[in-house]
Amino acid sequence: MSLFKVQQPLSLKQQAYEGIKNAIINHIILPGEVLYERSLSENLGISRTPIREAIPLLELEGWVTSIPRKGTFVSTITERDVEEVIQIRRAIEVLVIELLIPIISPNHIQKLEQLYSKQVEEKQDNKSFISTDKDFHIYLAELSGNRRLVQLMQTISNQIRWFGVSALHSPNRTEQTLKEHALIIECLKNKDVEKAKKAVLDHIECTRMAVLSSLKIKKGEKP
Repeated sequence: MSLFKVQQPLSLKQQAYEGIKNAIINHIILPGEVLYERSLSENLGISRTPIREAIPLLELEGWVTSIPRKGTFVSTITERDVEEVIQIRRAIEVLVIELLIPIISPNHIQKLEQLYSKQVEEKQDNKSFISTDKDFHIYLAELSGNRRLVQLMQTISNQIRWFGVSALHSPNRTEQTLKEHALIIECLKNKDVEKAKKAVLDHIECTRMAVLSSLKIKKGEKP
């Protein structure tokens, strides 16, 4: 297991929190896996004390579960988790489209195309691909001009990334995601609100199906 060391000026507790959370999101530490303080300490390059201090915060946010006399385990992704996040995402991103269409500019489109091109270059690197995917959707929220919408997107973005890594295990999901993003950009260029909303909803639904399919495969069920 290889975790990414977090740079100062974060406190050691915050370093531990960020390092473990990012490892969970990127599936470096897998759902259901037990956390070992010694291993985490060695990988993060910090002592065990801040790791112990970070665990309650990770548990409070639902990333891990501590079981007395058994240990601390990474939470598993459940169908309910996916459905709840998808419901929130549909509502947020449809509103984002409605707000940004009247004010989107050629410069905004150019930035979206740059993010798209970056994703194309990252097709073989799931972690980078998902990170840029997050940037794409956060940027759309920023274009809406509604700060609270941006905050809501940022709040659920970590779980979206966590699910997204699972989704990329589905056949051709990376290529399909790129096609879906390209269609969203094209609809935004044309300032077609209804087609843009449909493109976003279709994209979210395809992601939902890919994640659920991945979960079933991991359980040994037929997708």
